[in-house]
Amino acid sequence: MVLVFSPDAELIPVAEGLVSGLAEQMGFAESARMNLQQGVGRACRRLLEGARDSGELRVQCRGFADRVEIILEDGGAADADEADTFLLTQLLDRVSVEDTGEGRQRVTLVKYLSDGGGRS
Repeated sequence: MVLVFSPDAELIPVAEGLVSGLAEQMGFAESARMNLQQGVGRACRRLLEGARDSGELRVQCRGFADRVEIILEDGGAADADEADTFLLTQLLDRVSVEDTGEGRQRVTLVKYLSDGGGRS
């Protein structure tokens, strides 16, 4: 699933709900769904701060047998914040931030379904 929206913080709950719904369908425990939802919300807010009014935020959700992967990409000039990245690593099993060029960033968030791949 892919969701693209304007840089409006009021739309973040839409992204959080999408991710939470996917995680629930996949069988994630409630605590894991909450961590995933909080992580997506935090990452969206961070990217929207840099997107300004001219950009957009793209949220891609991919479910696999053992994990869910969320890819967020901004349309502006957000900067990676080490404190935010650290907080995301406390909520999720894998976090990566990369510069895709032209002032854009991609944040990939991964949460594993069971303890075998990370925290639930």
